[in-house]
Amino acid sequence: MAAQKIRIRLKSYDHEVIDSSARKIVDTVTRAGATVIGPVPLPTEKNVIAVIRSPHKYKDS
Repeated sequence: MAAQKIRIRLKSYDHEVIDSSARKIVDTVTRAGATVIGPVPLPTEKNVIAVIRSPHKYKDS
C-alpha cells in the first residue's frame, strides 16, 4: 500500500503565530510516531492593487 501523506499550509499575518503552530504540529506528529519533513517556508505572497489617484478628469494618471 502506498504511504499516506498530509500537507498542511498555514497562513497568518504574524510569523510568530505560524512558527508556534508549526512547532506544535511537528511535536504532535512525532509523538504519534510518524516521520516529519519540514516545516518548509514558502515565499511571501504580495497583493498589488492599483488605486486611482484622481477621481474625475485625470483618472488615467
